[in-house]
Amino acid sequence: MRKTGNPSGTRKARTKGSSAIGALPLCLSLISAATLPTAQAESPSANSESRTYNIAAQPLYSALSALAEQSGVQFVYNSELVKGVDSQGVSGQYSLEDALKRLLSGSGISYRFSSGNTVTLQNTAELEPQSAATMPAVTVVGKTDLNSDDPYNLSYTRTNTALATKTDTPIMETPASIQVVNKAVLHDQQSYRLQDAIKNVSGVQSYHSYGGDHEQFVMRGFLQSTVNYRNGIRIPFTKFDLANVERVEVIKGASAMLFGFGDPGGLISTVTKQPSSTPYYSLEQRFGSYDFYRTEASATGPVSKEAGLNYRLDMSYLDTGSFRQNMGNDRIFFAPTLSWEATADTKFTLSYEYFDENNAYDYGVPAVGNQLARIPISRTFVGRSDLRNSTTNNLVDFRIDHRVNDQVKLNAGVVSSQYQKYWQGFYTGRVNETPGNAFGNVSRNYWFSPENAESLTAWVNGTFDFETYGIKHKLLLGGEYYNSQLKYEVASGGVDTINIFNPNIAAVTDAQVSRIRSASYNDVIATENTSKAIYFQDQMTLWDKLHIMGGFRYDWVDRMQDLSWWAPDGKDARNDDVVSPRVGIVYQPLKWLSLFGSFTESFGPANDYDNGGAKLYDLFDATQFEGGVKTQFFDGKFNASVAYFDLERTQFFQDPNSDVIYAQVPVKGSSKGVELDVQGQLYEGLSVIGTYAYTNAKVIDDTGTPANIGNCMPFAPNHQGSAWLKYDFDGDMLKGFSVGAGVYVSGRRYGDAANSYFDRSYARLDLMAAYKRKLGGMNLTTQVNINNVNDAEYYVLRSRRTNLPAEPLAVMGSIKLEY
Repeated sequence: MRKTGNPSGTRKARTKGSSAIGALPLCLSLISAATLPTAQAESPSANSESRTYNIAAQPLYSALSALAEQSGVQFVYNSELVKGVDSQGVSGQYSLEDALKRLLSGSGISYRFSSGNTVTLQNTAELEPQSAATMPAVTVVGKTDLNSDDPYNLSYTRTNTALATKTDTPIMETPASIQVVNKAVLHDQQSYRLQDAIKNVSGVQSYHSYGGDHEQFVMRGFLQSTVNYRNGIRIPFTKFDLANVERVEVIKGASAMLFGFGDPGGLISTVTKQPSSTPYYSLEQRFGSYDFYRTEASATGPVSKEAGLNYRLDMSYLDTGSFRQNMGNDRIFFAPTLSWEATADTKFTLSYEYFDENNAYDYGVPAVGNQLARIPISRTFVGRSDLRNSTTNNLVDFRIDHRVNDQVKLNAGVVSSQYQKYWQGFYTGRVNETPGNAFGNVSRNYWFSPENAESLTAWVNGTFDFETYGIKHKLLLGGEYYNSQLKYEVASGGVDTINIFNPNIAAVTDAQVSRIRSASYNDVIATENTSKAIYFQDQMTLWDKLHIMGGFRYDWVDRMQDLSWWAPDGKDARNDDVVSPRVGIVYQPLKWLSLFGSFTESFGPANDYDNGGAKLYDLFDATQFEGGVKTQFFDGKFNASVAYFDLERTQFFQDPNSDVIYAQVPVKGSSKGVELDVQGQLYEGLSVIGTYAYTNAKVIDDTGTPANIGNCMPFAPNHQGSAWLKYDFDGDMLKGFSVGAGVYVSGRRYGDAANSYFDRSYARLDLMAAYKRKLGGMNLTTQVNINNVNDAEYYVLRSRRTNLPAEPLAVMGSIKLEY
């Protein structure tokens, strides 16, 4: 990495002779205006040939194209026939006819094998198609489950992902560690927060972020920022509700080549549910311990099948108390999506999300000595429940996908997020640990602040498939513009002194709250980050066994911050140019076995603060070497991977010597380790998702406190693991019943770079049981989950002053109707 500071016609699905490489369009109008060349099909493979296919769920026209490309057959059909029709895809070994049946299932389209390599498609009610659209035909052999996006799919596995490469690539051919938590896992575990999903991924720990108001994680020993991703697009400051989430995908390690500035340990992205032409409706009510109530509703189907217009609507309402005194949360989430297949090759998608939440700021429990304070985990230090943070977020996502021909695909989009928050938080300072009458005393302080943030991302990608000298290429060219702005005003100060060991801590009085609300803001903070980038990536395949990836990204990054906190009207700005390379290789000697290795870099963070004044730190680099093995068994129903990584990066932590809540200091760390992930179906009815991680993360440089060098990096245990199994009964007596159990274990974790305190090892047990049956034309599922059955006590760490106790034993029940 190098940085410089401060500066409807007839078509054939397989083409020959047409150029697959062209200049990357940089505006949406070029995509909309792109035209469709004709081409000539190749000779077909024998229909009896058996081969493995991986065709993802997608519009039928593109699924047929993929099938045709792999087999060399031509399809003849009316282009209007497939408009607005989705296919469930096919994965496994199939004959041509069996594969085609899977692709056409539920479409109302029949087929007829003609002479030579031609297959004619037509509406079941028609004898002949009215106008011909010709594609290469398809052959596949095997047996497959429902497509991965089907709402009734129970699979824990996924064979393809677009997140790690920005192209739809089999995970077995991707030189990176990728974990996917499918909706079947989310449903079985009754997940509604990102942290509920991430506990199924190796080497990841939750972090107690801003009173529990953000979801932050520690990956491969390094703390992530308050940025997560939605459909691969960076969304800062925002919590995600899982009501409209199809799955959660995790890429491990540095990833600047595709995503720009970010975090060294990897990134977490939700993948949202999309509209379908097949009607589906669901309504679910959950209820549980600590006055937990959550309602979810979903609906999807065609608005106009003839016009290719489909909709989706996902909603949720949450109202919950807490095992912690005076804590709670209520939330409304609303997410409509509209998709329009304007032609068989062009699709427009418009999504909107509304998120409104009120929750109490929970500063948690401080450390005393070398462990967490031995006080009841229910104890809080405010004494009243009417002071809540309010958060509203509006997100708009517009996307265009266009297929020029079988070799060229273009897509582009714009995502805008606007976030408003009003903080009403109380936090404590450092505990007096001097023996005597004042032991346990701590200052109680307030933080009231209106906060506004917005982000805008515009992007365009072109994917070009071609072949040179027997080498297959999948070329990605792209560009991205990103801007985020944050501004907040703060009224902060001291309230009084309390003692954390006092079981009857006085509540903050109405008079004190009135005085705080009338106080003037004493700090104004503004930050802005802008990034403009271009990137290039080539995925090369030789002999269908060797996959080589190489690419780079060039970023122009502008940062500004105005921090009156440290210096009156203090401002700082930086301009940096960054080149981020990526290289990787996969050797696949057998279909079920892949060996991979890679080198990647990342840079960031976007903003951090120098306690000496309003000074921006330089961008810090991270480098990672990774290698491992991936396996896939039982026709892709069971996956396992093991990876070794070596990662180095400068990290920021809360300053232990400052009472300023956002004060941070840089610490350089090195992390090496091994991660194991398994998921899928071991045999009929038995599904599993399991993890193990060994993480050796050490402080290798700390100019502020040299004594920390050699210490463990905070928050990351040396050993952690999990195993969740579920069994679906299929016998006459127990058909419809499911049972599941999961164990989550972690070794000792330190809470700061000085290793001045730690949380002990723990093991937690979760259980579930469900019963599914038909009720008229609907599916009825009743389910109960019992989390932390053994009532293990452990904490989500942050600093000596603030650590959140994990939820003790809790029961959640649900009733769900689907039709």
